[in-house]
Amino acid sequence: MKKKILFFDIDGTLLGRKEYLPETAIEAIKKTRAKGNLCFICSGRSKSMLPKKLLDLGFDGIICGGGTYISFENKVLVDHRLTPTELSRLLDWFEGSDLGLFFEGNEYIHVLPLERYSDPTRLKVLLKELSAPLKEIRRDNLEELSVGKFSGMISPLQWDYAMKMTDDIKDFMTAIIHRTPNEDKFKAANTPLDTNNKDDKVSWSGYGFVEFLPNGFNKATAIKAVLGHLNLPLSSAFGFGDSENDREMLTLLPNSICMGNGDENIKKIASYVAPPLIEDGIYKAMEHFNLI
Repeated sequence: MKKKILFFDIDGTLLGRKEYLPETAIEAIKKTRAKGNLCFICSGRSKSMLPKKLLDLGFDGIICGGGTYISFENKVLVDHRLTPTELSRLLDWFEGSDLGLFFEGNEYIHVLPLERYSDPTRLKVLLKELSAPLKEIRRDNLEELSVGKFSGMISPLQWDYAMKMTDDIKDFMTAIIHRTPNEDKFKAANTPLDTNNKDDKVSWSGYGFVEFLPNGFNKATAIKAVLGHLNLPLSSAFGFGDSENDREMLTLLPNSICMGNGDENIKKIASYVAPPLIEDGIYKAMEHFNLI
């Protein structure tokens, strides 16, 4: 049997809410690797944000940071980092706003000092959910940082400013808009947080979510690099995804799988729509393609 290579997005594909990982997905990955096939994580998450429960499955390689970092059998193939000059340009925009943006790196998530935000409690909750070590970013430590990309939750109040930033930095960064803000939902759901109330929940209803990648990097460029390194044809590759940052991957690969819980626009470009993640979608998709 000719070797196959499988690329798995994380959020919404391998992991559901509260990082739920179906036992059937674990079983399917173990079975296909036992047949000699290779399995790669292929995520927008940066290395510092990768869950231990996934790494413990023994993936053959990792694509993360939306393609800015690639490793195979623990050997680093690509590690693209934003330069101090590029970081400084981004800080010009960050420091002039109240944007809930964060830099993503191999070891840390980097943020501005939290006290500069009008609502630091909300940002603290988001950063806690990302489960990665934090480190402040300052003008005097840019040379020390390992940052591949940045992302953020953006309220309707900040959206126009964020779009101006997006236009200004398009010479070196590409924006992937996962979700635009909804002002009505935002007004209804986002009241000031009561920090004394332990039951107070943070709602991101109405917020937009945007991911920013360096120009020339995405999951498809990373997959091409991996296939070239391993001398494997495009026909041997299978991509599993669910959202906008999977578009290039699923467009590139003839064997492209979108989860049933995925974005409707992404389902349209996939060669196969699997059942949702929580309905054993990974296992059933791998059965469909005779990968297990």
